[in-house]
Amino acid sequence: MDLLKPRTVPLSEETILWFEFLLKPTLLTKHLNKPNPDPSPTDLIIQFLSITPEGQNPHDVSTTPPDPETSGPQKSDGLRYTKKQLALKVLALKVAAFIRWDLDQLERSLTVARQVQLLGDLCSIMAGKMVTLPLSLVHESPTVAVDGPKHALTFALTLYHRWVLRAQVLRAAVIKNSKPFNNHTQSLTEPVSFTLRDESSISALEPFTQLSIDFLNQLLQEPHTFRVLTYDSFVPLDSNIDNTQQRFEAALAIRACELRAQIHYDLCMYYLFVQRYELARQHVLLCKENYTQWQREEGAGRGGPPLYCTVDGDALQGYLLACGVTGEPDGLLQRLHESILNHYSDIVVILKEDNIRREIPMTQRKLLELNIEGYNAIGSTDGNPIEQKELELAVVALNIIRYVMDGENILSCNVALQKYKHEQPKLIESLFQYADEQYDQFAEDDRTLLRRYFFDIVTLYGAELGSAIEGFVRTYPRVVSEQELQDYRQQRSEPDTQLSGIAVQSDWTIPETKNVRLEVGQLERQLISCTSANAVRKLLVKLAGTNPSKPLFTINPSWSIPYALEQILIPLQRGFLQDFAYILIGKAHELAARKDYTTALTLLTVLKNETQRPELAGNPLVTKLGKMVSWEGLYIQIQQVLAEWPRKPADQQQLIRSCKQCMNTIIGSNANTDLIPHGKVLEHCAVLLLNFNEWNALLLQPDKRFPGIELCSALTQAFLDIEKFKGTKKTNREAWELVLPMFLNAPGSRQRQLAPDSPLVLLIAKLRDPLVISIMLSLLAKLHNIVKDETNFDMNAEYMFLWPANVNNTSVYNLKLVAEALNLLLNQALKYYPNNIPWIKLKGDVEYVSNNYEAAMRFYVTALISGTEYCTVHLQRPLFDDFLIRRMIKCSSSLGCFVQAAVLCQFFDEPDYGLAFKSISEKSSSYADAMDSYYSCIWDPTLLEFIVNWHYKKGEHKRRLQTIAFLGQLELNANNNEEIKREAAAVRKNRFLRSLAKQYMC
Repeated sequence: MDLLKPRTVPLSEETILWFEFLLKPTLLTKHLNKPNPDPSPTDLIIQFLSITPEGQNPHDVSTTPPDPETSGPQKSDGLRYTKKQLALKVLALKVAAFIRWDLDQLERSLTVARQVQLLGDLCSIMAGKMVTLPLSLVHESPTVAVDGPKHALTFALTLYHRWVLRAQVLRAAVIKNSKPFNNHTQSLTEPVSFTLRDESSISALEPFTQLSIDFLNQLLQEPHTFRVLTYDSFVPLDSNIDNTQQRFEAALAIRACELRAQIHYDLCMYYLFVQRYELARQHVLLCKENYTQWQREEGAGRGGPPLYCTVDGDALQGYLLACGVTGEPDGLLQRLHESILNHYSDIVVILKEDNIRREIPMTQRKLLELNIEGYNAIGSTDGNPIEQKELELAVVALNIIRYVMDGENILSCNVALQKYKHEQPKLIESLFQYADEQYDQFAEDDRTLLRRYFFDIVTLYGAELGSAIEGFVRTYPRVVSEQELQDYRQQRSEPDTQLSGIAVQSDWTIPETKNVRLEVGQLERQLISCTSANAVRKLLVKLAGTNPSKPLFTINPSWSIPYALEQILIPLQRGFLQDFAYILIGKAHELAARKDYTTALTLLTVLKNETQRPELAGNPLVTKLGKMVSWEGLYIQIQQVLAEWPRKPADQQQLIRSCKQCMNTIIGSNANTDLIPHGKVLEHCAVLLLNFNEWNALLLQPDKRFPGIELCSALTQAFLDIEKFKGTKKTNREAWELVLPMFLNAPGSRQRQLAPDSPLVLLIAKLRDPLVISIMLSLLAKLHNIVKDETNFDMNAEYMFLWPANVNNTSVYNLKLVAEALNLLLNQALKYYPNNIPWIKLKGDVEYVSNNYEAAMRFYVTALISGTEYCTVHLQRPLFDDFLIRRMIKCSSSLGCFVQAAVLCQFFDEPDYGLAFKSISEKSSSYADAMDSYYSCIWDPTLLEFIVNWHYKKGEHKRRLQTIAFLGQLELNANNNEEIKREAAAVRKNRFLRSLAKQYMC
């Protein structure tokens, strides 16, 4: 349908017919400046060019060169156009200038014949005589341009020669993408309109291609100013004036870099097409250089839209990649591979940058290290052996730094230091150098890890290297300063001879000092801050020599130990062991709270060894203390495993055995006489066994003293029921009856929060295994459904069949507490497993029940995006079901996005037309979503037909025509087979899902 010809269909008041511009040219400016002009600029160009000159077929556009024997050289005999023809051609060129001579837009909308006609008219008017294309205008331009200015003709010829190259590339792309189709089917991606006549017309350009390339290359080398004809350069003809001179002086000069960027871009595109990749690479690099310069100058200059260049930054990046030019912005892994190909050039720079960005996997970096080692081992003669060895040590040092900051595989660091024992001083110096150079760029946590590792190096290799360490510290002081090194060595130094063995009260002497109070204060501060057991030992001896009035473990109130340990330590004789044990246990808990588990375990190991001295073997309190300290070490190990989840501990089986042994202490124990671990240790052991699926170890008799263990045992029974009954109906009451009382309304209080120390909250914080989390989620979701007691707000979760279907007197339960626990567990679970689709859907249900519709949509869409692998596979059941779709429809309608709701109505097995039509009808009252943008997501013809009729009733003629165009797509033809219909629906589903992701997930 031609939108520009008068017809019987009523036209919108805003529609202007083409002849009105001819009669009144001043209307053109006003029309083109509208946000969405109807007709569009390209439609106007087509209409202006389609007016047939007298005696000429409108489709007969010559594309063959004139015969020089018959025509001879053309002379400047003026333009042989009638006044009407010339007026229309000037209007067409005026519109082309308005769209900035954008060849992309012209090629998409105009046929090849019309493109040639437009360019021919431009060259003819600029030359002042009739010009037939194609033509060797490079050589004839000086004789052709007798009446027009040179800069105007240069502009016209440049546009034409660019088009010659682009037309051939376009023809090849269209032929490659075209696919045969019958009357009922068509490719979902329609090719550009292209006929056999167009192909033959472009084929005739091949003999002239090199002339076009020469012209453009010559233009790149000439330093003259390039001027672009603008909208004001063309003066429309008036009915009262026979001849109107064009205002060529209105052309605007552009920067040389803008012109060069565009021409290099077109040349690169052509050379890629003809597979001359080296030339393409040269031009794309020059295009990138000029494009960057132009963007920089444009940003600092006048701003606004460009006058001539239409290069797209993303497309340019694609051409750079096609030409094998990766550039700096690309990934470090790609740069690493390029460096290897170039004999490890810039490898140190790349690895240093990766220590900041951490993009290259450590496996790749380790392989690089081994490759360089092997390269040097075979005695390569490609370079200086000394330089090659320095490069190897540099790579090893940078890899060690990366290992340290990752907090993993620290064993590899020590292995490397032992492996290069002969070059150890040089390697350690490289470590100091590279860490010092980038120290300020690292995050605070990374700096802490580095400092700790370098102090370990001082401890391990300080004696061996001697004064070299001080030299490294003086040269590279950022990581470790001289003062810090001195303080650290003082703390790490071995105790004096008289302090060997356990100290007793009689061994302590008062040191001579001028100011005892100042010295005591300094020693106390050192005791509070140090993290070395040997330093604690030495400081305790010195402080005890001052005859303190209170036990030394009271110096810092922050040192706290479990009550069960206090009951053992307080009865001990006041002295060194009591203070030493109390302080090391307190420091271990303090360090564990800061997640420094390694140092905490070291302190407890030293204390455990202290309790095993032969002279203390007969003391029952010391024996009990040693056992309790072992359990405290187990407690901290479990904390470390939970904090580092999902990374498994290296000694997992031994840890499981220790937990089982710890749990066995409460079987048949007597709380008054038997020594058992305190509650936190036991509950952590139970949770760890639960997370490691050690079910049999948790089948214990209920012990009311430890509600956390009781709950873990009940969850174990729930899992065994799943295994035993294979998902059939089986009600589990153990965990249900334990959890239910936790949500009772407190007497005299209508609203409260979950207590942070309640068994359920403490358990939720420690759950890690997906199966256990799913069972607990199903319990809380089922309880929420029962207490809420509204079918429309039910939640869906796995394993809900395990739990009872009702409870007595739901009014006594606090629904807000249930929702709080459910949210707490979901947030904890999604932190460790962010792509678990059932949990994401359940999170959406929680938000939906709370009337947070936007948040609910975000989680529903996230679940669908994750399930389709970010829209790379088609959306299918059971990823979505009718329950989910209805909730998404409700959310969209509540947010005012009625067209979204209508599109979602197609997702049912049988589309819900009633709901869809209602949603479309309600669109008039809200504009929360853009209706037109969803037409391409509709695959149901009935829904599209309704929208066509709805637009007709509303008098929205243009939108009605737009909808008809979508309805007429061949893949939506009712006669298509089912496979084509499914493919069309699947493509539109993913398109719609991507649009939802942009709205709700960005």
